[in-house]
Amino acid sequence: MVTARDRWLVVSHEASNSGAPRMLLEILRGVRAASGNTWSCETLLGRGGPLAGKFGGFGRVRQMTHAWADGAGVGSKLFDRLVDRPFFQPARLRRWIEEWRRPGFGLVYANSATNGRLLPLLRTLGCPIVTHVHELDYSLRRFNSPAELAATLRCTDHFLAVSTAVVGDLLALGVPRDRVTRVPNFLAEMPRPVDLATARYQICQRLQLPPGTRLVTGCGHIDWVKGPDLFVEMAGFLARQISPPVAFLWLGGDIDRTLARAVRAEVRRRNLDQQVRFVGAVKDAGPFFAASEVVTVTSRVESFSRIALEAGALGRPVVCFAAARGPADLVDPESMVADLSAPAMAAMVTDLLHHPEEAARRGQRLRERIAADFTEEKWITEILGIVEGLPHV
Repeated sequence: MVTARDRWLVVSHEASNSGAPRMLLEILRGVRAASGNTWSCETLLGRGGPLAGKFGGFGRVRQMTHAWADGAGVGSKLFDRLVDRPFFQPARLRRWIEEWRRPGFGLVYANSATNGRLLPLLRTLGCPIVTHVHELDYSLRRFNSPAELAATLRCTDHFLAVSTAVVGDLLALGVPRDRVTRVPNFLAEMPRPVDLATARYQICQRLQLPPGTRLVTGCGHIDWVKGPDLFVEMAGFLARQISPPVAFLWLGGDIDRTLARAVRAEVRRRNLDQQVRFVGAVKDAGPFFAASEVVTVTSRVESFSRIALEAGALGRPVVCFAAARGPADLVDPESMVADLSAPAMAAMVTDLLHHPEEAARRGQRLRERIAADFTEEKWITEILGIVEGLPHV
């Protein structure tokens, strides 16, 4: 028999090709596979993005912002902030809520703690709200007003936290321990091992790099928190210590255009134009990770690290800053750089490049850890168990 608990309203702040929306798609695939034909959902997007069509594969998709506000340009941002969001969205959401009351939902699944402005109205649907928190304290405060964050804390019945660090930050905000469960990013299945030399040859051809170029990769939107400036500084140190040809690849689009111009200017100032490549946003970072001898996570703050998960699953060593906090659930302490500094990370990467057998050992160890603890089977069961245990409000 179909019950209201089999019908979810899924809320995603955006449909960008980034960690939280991609993880949400994995969760929806897993829940549908585990629940059978009785389960269904609708998705409410705060903003659109390249993954919007994939959400449509699970059911109807509605979007809070107008399509004009989806871009990254100044005009799109002004439309979103000055017109669409303040005046049209509350009325739009109220109309949809009236439509949703008739079939009813068994759960509101809010993917990210940046949906606080929506939750008080969604609370009137009379079903439990689960919020999957992909943000540490820095991002909770950066991407929320105090009122929005308070609304998330007040309206959420249970929190899923992507790392031990996120659990700690939620407890510090006053969330009771029995209302928080750690549910990290995970993979639907482990990828097959990929030969480094073969993968490197393919990427070198794709980017028109000399054959045999050694690759070090960083990934993320060009934003201060992701540390692209630290990546460029690290590349400057490494370029002097590693015999050419070597290239440093940054995957990700320009979110902060002022910073993007600054880091590109720094590349020119350091005469690294031939070594540092800004590849831009890519649909699939996997081939780049597979081709890299070392993958670096230069984030100053990181709640988990989808990059470490995907690169590590391919058997590549991943180096992170300990100050980022979240990756510590996944990456071994020996691959966590104690100091938040580019020279310190450069020293660790240099050592791995000079000792490829050690790099291979760390990559294999990370792959084994992911296969044991970060795959779908365990965590979909955990999520469904939490949902089933929630009473209707």
